[in-house]
Amino acid sequence: MSIRKVLFWFHLIVGCSAAIFIFLMSITGGLLTYERQMIKAGQQADYPIIAADAKRLSLTEIKSIASTYPVERSLSITLLNEDNAPVVIRDGRRTLAYLHPVTGEKLAEPGKGSTLFWRKLRAFHRWLTFDGSFSEGGRWVNGIANAIFVLLAITGVYLWLPKRFNRRAFKKQLTLPGNYTSTKARDYQWHNVFGIYLTPVLFVLASTALFFSFDWPGDGLKKVVSTETVRELAKPTPLEFSLAAQVKSTDIQIAALKSAYPDWQSIRFSVAKVPQNVSIYTVDNGNGGEPTKRLSVAVDNLTGEIADTSGFDDYSTYRKIRNWVRFAHTGEYYGVVGQTIAGIASFLACLLVYTGIMLSWRRWKNRKK
Repeated sequence: MSIRKVLFWFHLIVGCSAAIFIFLMSITGGLLTYERQMIKAGQQADYPIIAADAKRLSLTEIKSIASTYPVERSLSITLLNEDNAPVVIRDGRRTLAYLHPVTGEKLAEPGKGSTLFWRKLRAFHRWLTFDGSFSEGGRWVNGIANAIFVLLAITGVYLWLPKRFNRRAFKKQLTLPGNYTSTKARDYQWHNVFGIYLTPVLFVLASTALFFSFDWPGDGLKKVVSTETVRELAKPTPLEFSLAAQVKSTDIQIAALKSAYPDWQSIRFSVAKVPQNVSIYTVDNGNGGEPTKRLSVAVDNLTGEIADTSGFDDYSTYRKIRNWVRFAHTGEYYGVVGQTIAGIASFLACLLVYTGIMLSWRRWKNRKK
């Protein structure tokens, strides 16, 4: 049996065995294309209405209110560059409260219904659960299906290659004629043409998904690339008591950051328990899914000026790759264009599943005859 025949039957058998799971991951992945934007739209619809001339609370007052919430990890405050946006108070990654920027009162979680819907859809996409909970079994099933998807992409490229390498043969494999002698011929052409154009994107989507399903991709990556940070950001140290009164207010420091980074979308900072020499701010100039646009900034508390910055280029090689893996999977690493390409590829992957199953079904029926 030739290599081509072995790969053909491998492609057919494993493809059919994982078809339903690949289809479910693909269609839910397509629906999640603009998840971040849809969640944001749902939240913005619930933002409080604030008069343009309303006096907002100072950050000193907000810090005072935030400090009344019990925390287990680290208390942080996030400012959003959006009209009427509440101030977000967090304990580590857990959200404690959304504060009204004028009154300081605790608001209901904005866009809660929308956020819950997308969270459940994402959970089904990852773990095949309907209630948004984690499932180890679902993670393994999807992980195996993703591994099969990677193998299908690789073997598919080999099977796509025409037997004769000439211009006419390649043109046939790369174009859709429009007129087909049968539905079988149509499905075959769709599977080949759409498959070869989608392969680069689908290979990235499926291979990056392996990092979410299994530990071995990340563990293996640590062994072959550096995990050492290129350059460490200046670390805060406690100030002498005599200097505490000279610390510049958070409002002055935030104003300096907004001036230095006019495209900022969010600014997050931790609330220190004691006065320190520098305050660390996380400034995001992107949509939240673009790590190259995120910076850590150290501001000198005595002068109110930026003392040091650290960004994507300063990450370890391992952290850079893991950031790419996380956001290349959704396309967000490349902005809205990347998201759109990933979404279209996900929906068209459903077409590949359909045409592959139909071609296999017809082959099986013909063999029975």
